[in-house]
Amino acid sequence: MTRLLWIRIGISLLALAGIVGLYQFAAPQLQPLPVYMPLPEVTLTDQNGEAFDLAQTRGRVVLLSLIYTHCPDVCPVTTAKMKQVQDLVRGAGLNDQVQLITFTVDPERDTPDVLQKYQHLYHGSPDNWTFLSGASDKIDILIKGLDLYVERVYYVDNTPVPVSSLSDPLSVAYVVNHTDLMFLVDRQGNVRAMPPGSRSDVNETFKLIQKLVREQSGG
Repeated sequence: MTRLLWIRIGISLLALAGIVGLYQFAAPQLQPLPVYMPLPEVTLTDQNGEAFDLAQTRGRVVLLSLIYTHCPDVCPVTTAKMKQVQDLVRGAGLNDQVQLITFTVDPERDTPDVLQKYQHLYHGSPDNWTFLSGASDKIDILIKGLDLYVERVYYVDNTPVPVSSLSDPLSVAYVVNHTDLMFLVDRQGNVRAMPPGSRSDVNETFKLIQKLVREQSGG
């Protein structure tokens, strides 16, 4: 082969490598997010004491998180990350397209008034971030529909005790062990991604939000 032919082959191989590399980078961005499950339809109570039907979020992309306000570890981190996401959403001008929701898995203690104070503690704007509580059976619909693990562990003298041994469980100190996830929901009410809660990368979560906004706006 002539030297010119070898040069042409080399250039072709480099171009092919570039195309493959570009595809490997772009393909994940172009592939649609999977559909995991529908967001359960239930009416809860927001931090202002008003009824909030999850169906009213249709038409907006939703980032959903779960907490309880007595939580000593993951919940404060998750809530702080939700606040960072809210700031990114606002900065991108997506407030009217993205709804943030945080619901409690400890509704007996987390009344609307308690959740309102919790929202103020984290400087969450009520414009597009709603905190939800409600009757235990209503919260259970959300827990079961999202296939969450939620378990109360009761303590007497710093020792775990079975709830069956307690005459008044709510008078005893307890923690709530729960799934550490967020849920990204599309405009039709389908869960499309589940960022890892307190361990989420805020920028990556925001990219998922942007992807879903673009996907469903035709952008």
